[in-house]
Amino acid sequence: MRAVAALAVLWYHFSLQLNIIQDGGDWFFNLFNQLGYGGVDFFFVISGYIMWVTTETLPNHQPVSTFAYKRLTRIYLGYWPYFLLGLLIIAVYPHLTSDNTNLWGSFWLTEPHTNQLLIPVAWTLQFELYFYAWFTVLLLLPRHTMLAVIKTLFVGLLALHLYQVLAGAHSLDLAPWLSRFVASPFCLEFLSGSLMGAFFQQYRLKWLSLAVALGVGLLVLIVFIQQQVIQSSLIHGQYDFVRVLLFGTSAWLLLAAVVEAELRGRVLMQRLSLLLGGASYSIYLSHTLVIALVYAMGWQLWLSENSDFPVLWLWLIITFTVIYSVLHYHWIERPLMQVAHRLRIKLFGQSPKTG
Repeated sequence: MRAVAALAVLWYHFSLQLNIIQDGGDWFFNLFNQLGYGGVDFFFVISGYIMWVTTETLPNHQPVSTFAYKRLTRIYLGYWPYFLLGLLIIAVYPHLTSDNTNLWGSFWLTEPHTNQLLIPVAWTLQFELYFYAWFTVLLLLPRHTMLAVIKTLFVGLLALHLYQVLAGAHSLDLAPWLSRFVASPFCLEFLSGSLMGAFFQQYRLKWLSLAVALGVGLLVLIVFIQQQVIQSSLIHGQYDFVRVLLFGTSAWLLLAAVVEAELRGRVLMQRLSLLLGGASYSIYLSHTLVIALVYAMGWQLWLSENSDFPVLWLWLIITFTVIYSVLHYHWIERPLMQVAHRLRIKLFGQSPKTG
């Protein structure tokens, strides 16, 4: 699922490029122009689920410092190599960035404005860090209390955003950035993923096919709403809650179906899934830098004016991006994580696996 989510975001951003290069686009890229950005919502649900299941067997008094260290190194050591690559790119092509780009804020992922991040898609990593901070605090609680708090947070946030919509109130939209970030509807996706992990501790999904049908049906509904109702994209900020309700629920249903299928011993394309799943973080970060290079080197203009097969060229560039991402994962990201693992053992000692 991580690989599918990362590829969906990649296809979304390349669909935007194709719309510039060629009028009318292509049916495949047109579809992901409507749905691909929802890969982020899938990531958030997956993240919540992983956090719950990977801490499931920890003793109540497991030092939270170990968990926090592993999460921080996972985010930053996967991100910083691409940040440095981004610095190299703007050193060669300075017109790709603006005077407003906050490099230190981008490095530490503290810049609140997406358009001032060196790598704009890194806004999702800020939410991941926020989710991990939540979870680190929750790990101080007994497991049953932790679950009760997650349920309470989920219901409270859902009620808040439903009130905002039904009452036509806009106080949250006008609140300071930090308030909107803390109470963002995206938090519901992470919480729902954690609740899924708790669900599968006690129950099984009886109607797997129904879950898949409903999940896919919601994706079809999203396309209909965007084309026929709002005639816009749910990616725009004013639709965040609707986006979360639709994409988040679809992600929950489809991820639950995948988990259930694995519990039943059904794993599709296991080797490919492991290969691309491991490289999903790299795919997510690398593709926007590749697109920036395509633009900076004039390939986008060349494709629009000289090529009769722009879609084929885009697929070649996408293939290169995925291959590079896999190699980056094996040669850079994973070795850095192994170094971090050895350092963690020196700092905190050996501890049970936490993902």
